[in-house]
Amino acid sequence: MPRRADLPPTTDGRPDPATACVPWASVEIVSPYDPQARYSRKVTAAGTKNWIGYRDHQSEICSESGPNVIVQVMTRPAPEQDIDVLEDIHQRLVRQQFTNLEHFVDAGYVTPESIDQAARVHGIALTGPVRADPRAQDHPGFTKADFIPDWQARTLTCPRGITSHPWKPTLGDQHERLSVLFPKPARRRCEDRLACTGNTYGRARQITLLPQRLQEIQTRVRHEQDAEQWQRRYALRAGCEATVSETVHAHGLRHCRYRGTAKTHVQHVLTAAGGNVIRLSQCGSPGSEPPTRARPVSRFRQLCRDLSV
Repeated sequence: MPRRADLPPTTDGRPDPATACVPWASVEIVSPYDPQARYSRKVTAAGTKNWIGYRDHQSEICSESGPNVIVQVMTRPAPEQDIDVLEDIHQRLVRQQFTNLEHFVDAGYVTPESIDQAARVHGIALTGPVRADPRAQDHPGFTKADFIPDWQARTLTCPRGITSHPWKPTLGDQHERLSVLFPKPARRRCEDRLACTGNTYGRARQITLLPQRLQEIQTRVRHEQDAEQWQRRYALRAGCEATVSETVHAHGLRHCRYRGTAKTHVQHVLTAAGGNVIRLSQCGSPGSEPPTRARPVSRFRQLCRDLSV
């Protein structure tokens, strides 16, 4: 019986659910009560999360002069990754006449391709952490940024001045990539062979580059996101995490009261609208402070007052 990894991929580079030996999460029915609910598993810094249901994507404005309100809600199947919904989010933001935006997102929405497409197609500056250089901690060595590309000659020069053979086009996850190899004699004589990028088991690594436009984006963002200035600006996104916490813990977002994608989306929209109403009610007119009710006197404080009389 063939394994999942042995199955031929579809045109988008993903396994074909129709030929899978076991139903894929995107098509497998896991609940007799909601045939559209799907299983998903997500590994985060806080641990592994498993759930059956949907994913809710919220977009809110970040304003220094007024309340931050949710302007868009999207409901998708649970197994669908964040990066796959980004294009639909941007299309809807443009239809809502949001232009010249800087969109702060977490790492799940960010790749060099998504940054490039958001800027070229929609004029949106996508800000978020790009995946760091995947160096193994046991083999720190050089990073890909330490190698200098010559885009005209189609070669790569290492930190010790060794120039590679002309790179060859290849595919990675069904996307265009550039495969770079260095001459074996020079590679074997190199004193820093064991510190070479991603070196494992004493063998120098084959380096893979992105196309020029995407590689330049990846190198630039990786360099910028280590700077304190970038991290201070990206701290604005902490408000989005607070919004998620508010809708989940205060408004019960993760407890579906309906069945099916359409009705669940209605719940997500109503939850966001309710949160907006609360935020707007706490914001007065420009230049004024919202009215506040006096706090009720506690029984202990009332007792102290009675004893002092």
